[in-house]
Amino acid sequence: MKTYLLLGISILFEAAGATAMKYSEGFTNVTASLVVIFCYALAVSFYIFITKNHEIGMINALWSGGGTLVVTLLGVGLLGESVTMSKLLGLTLILAGMVGLTVPGKERGA
Repeated sequence: MKTYLLLGISILFEAAGATAMKYSEGFTNVTASLVVIFCYALAVSFYIFITKNHEIGMINALWSGGGTLVVTLLGVGLLGESVTMSKLLGLTLILAGMVGLTVPGKERGA
């Protein structure tokens, strides 16, 4: 459970950094640019810490998928980006993939 909490924190920092990118105006807004750097430094630090004891493929899929979901929702909510059926379908498939990766299953024996 601790892993998913740390992963969630990492995803939130990544999403905050990605959102701040929009406000950084190509690194011309210094405050927003510093927020981008700070958030990504923390997000990657948490990510690296998590991958120490977990499968990198699964953690990466959950991190990138979760980040995509959160950033898209922030884009729609904060920046007025579009909501289309194809976007909703894509987000649903990403969420389904994330759930599928976290469902415990039997491992094949050697």
